[in-house]
Amino acid sequence: MADYFTSDHFKLLNRWKGQKRDESNPEQNRAYEDLKKAYEVTEAWADKVKEAMFPMGHVEIRKRPTNQGNNFASYNWAKIYPSSEAPKELAYTVGIGADDGFVVKIDTVGLDESSATRRAYLELRGAYDNTAPFVAKLPAADGLEKSLDQLTAWSVEAIRAFKQRYEEVVAKLTMGRSLSDEDLLKHFDGKPAFQTFRASWSPQDKALFCRLARAVHAAGLDWWHMGKNIQVRFGRKNPGSERAVGVLGVVRGTRARKISWTRPVGAVAKLNREPLTEDLVARIETALSAERESLDEWLVLETERPGLWPDQLRDDPLDPSEDMDDEEASDISDARQPVNRIYYGPPGTGKTYELSKLLKREYEQAMNLVSTEEWRNQFVVERVAGLTWWEGAAATLFDLGGRADVDAMLEHPFMQAIAATKTANKTTRNTVWGALQYHTIAESKMVKMSKRMAPAVFNKNEDSSWSFAGEWEQVGGDLRAIVAAYQAGPPASASIKRYSFVTFHQSYGYEEFVEGLRPVLGDDAEEGEIQYEIRSGAFKDLCRRARSAPEQRFAMVIDEINRGNISKIFGELITLIEADKREGAENAVSVALPYSGESFSVPGNVDIIGTMNTADRSLALLDTALRRRFEFVPVMPDARDDPGAPLAGLRVCSGEQVIDVPRLLDALNQRVEALYDRDHCIGHAYFTPLAKVPDGDERLVALQQVFSTRILPLLEEYFFEDWQKVRLVLADNQKPEGAQFVRECTDHEDNLARLFGGDHGLDSYATKRRYSVQDAAFSNPDAYIGIYQTLST
Repeated sequence: MADYFTSDHFKLLNRWKGQKRDESNPEQNRAYEDLKKAYEVTEAWADKVKEAMFPMGHVEIRKRPTNQGNNFASYNWAKIYPSSEAPKELAYTVGIGADDGFVVKIDTVGLDESSATRRAYLELRGAYDNTAPFVAKLPAADGLEKSLDQLTAWSVEAIRAFKQRYEEVVAKLTMGRSLSDEDLLKHFDGKPAFQTFRASWSPQDKALFCRLARAVHAAGLDWWHMGKNIQVRFGRKNPGSERAVGVLGVVRGTRARKISWTRPVGAVAKLNREPLTEDLVARIETALSAERESLDEWLVLETERPGLWPDQLRDDPLDPSEDMDDEEASDISDARQPVNRIYYGPPGTGKTYELSKLLKREYEQAMNLVSTEEWRNQFVVERVAGLTWWEGAAATLFDLGGRADVDAMLEHPFMQAIAATKTANKTTRNTVWGALQYHTIAESKMVKMSKRMAPAVFNKNEDSSWSFAGEWEQVGGDLRAIVAAYQAGPPASASIKRYSFVTFHQSYGYEEFVEGLRPVLGDDAEEGEIQYEIRSGAFKDLCRRARSAPEQRFAMVIDEINRGNISKIFGELITLIEADKREGAENAVSVALPYSGESFSVPGNVDIIGTMNTADRSLALLDTALRRRFEFVPVMPDARDDPGAPLAGLRVCSGEQVIDVPRLLDALNQRVEALYDRDHCIGHAYFTPLAKVPDGDERLVALQQVFSTRILPLLEEYFFEDWQKVRLVLADNQKPEGAQFVRECTDHEDNLARLFGGDHGLDSYATKRRYSVQDAAFSNPDAYIGIYQTLST
């Protein structure tokens, strides 16, 4: 077979399209054989796409350059059916066309233009270009520059970017075989307990469940049974695997069908054992069909395929909780294991950007999807828990109407949050009493303590209640604003953020992360005397929040995790973060914290996510205890020029010259990796801002800034001012002098004589060579183009 497509294949398609096959024509016979070879490449292309995206599918191809009328076609193509159940009249196709270049699309098969289904398809598809919901084209010239593997990668990205899935097109064209309710339920009846269970359903129960099952299946999601209980799950699960890729929902209940829903999708918020009703199923149907993109972001899949039924998948393994009655089984959120993950890579690869997307997607919710109570809890943690005792007492008193006794104040969430963040040897009640008395006005008749501290804002009444007095109006403005915001409730634009963000550095320690001593001006100390209190750190505070909402996921985000002293920061917690050592797990472990003496364990709904810059410290040098307990996800420079890639199509034009930014970055990184290592490559994020700058001179100026202020200093740092290696990376040793960013001075001998005289006795080879940066090169397009044009292919 031919190794790859050639420009001759396109010329032949153009030359002979529409002409009748004439076997007596030698030129035509040669063309026919060459086009058959092109079909072999198309078949290999289709096979690779099928393996990458549709492992359960199959390829069909008719390797004849002529159509059924024996006329030369203007294209060749192969059909990819995503599964054995796919209708024969619709397929993914890959191929080349005389006028279209390289094409990947969803297309009908064997239907003439007068067919009603074909007409409906054409209306659904719209224009035959890249604006269509399931068509992707690549100009012939661009496609010919790729290898077969690169063409496959482009095809996979294009299919993933289609606005409509194969199953959606099938449904809209009503091409699929319609299962009756009984036929559908047979897919679930392989488990006898389920068959017995559903025998008691009313016709309405059965119809409602089948509606839900069809909606899930049409969205490309899977159904499977759970262990020995009468429980079915849906989400994504691979054939032959016991563990699911992701669980979206569970249907359970022996007396009434109830559904748990693990994540918000469209108008459907998280649900915990909600009754399955007509209205709820209608909302789920709408959400699954309209929110495809959010589902795709959640289930980042290597392959695409139709949804599977329980008789095509293995049951989930048994859980200890399954020994309980199904109605009391643990919530579906327990099915997800806690995540300990580190994203690593060189600088500028978008680690923080990817992390911010993950946080927004997984650990943040708009207020219309969560309860006011959860917003209040977050508000108290963020705005109130860090107040001093007297400030907390004042805010509590103000929220209670300005008059309350100590018992009422101690029950208030403000005081409970403050008490939870501080640990002292005396009781909370005594501490609050002391704060109130020390900040009582001097004129108070009910407080006999002679010592007072500023500000004086309280007064004790005869009925032992407390109220405001003295300086309250002058000093209480900030506290009144906090309470007013709390009472007003969440603003429309508010969101719940279930994560904490910290950055490790050399001086960051256990005290900031878990708990430690903090200096404070004691309310019961001599004026000006410093005391110390035990204050919870960022991780301990987050764990407290996570325990209060066990059905939600929380994340401890650690930026630059490799810059801190891991043993010093995590301390005894390094064991507790393991999945099987978490709170409630089979091998749960708790420890007594060294400062407070509290028993502490890590909740199972807390994920720990870190980022690390491999240019600061490589993975090999990371603390071994940490490496054993985390999974590592590489985030490497992406110099692809394919659709969806960060630098796709990015060029800098200056007159007739065009700088190909993806090729530029690729050439730089090949040389950096050869001279240094993979951990010190240059990230694509240095160049992505160029896409927002208008092309032409303005973008060239922006590129100059990137190179002169970011890339060149970075290379200088990497190679410890070894300018010879910097020149090699920039290909300055292969470019004309005017296009060299770093120029090696050629008057070395003369310069030695100028500095030290003719009889200097120095060996010119033993003295340091001199280099200079040429500012003019940064505005010369040839300087950039030469970086990759000098690269041997």
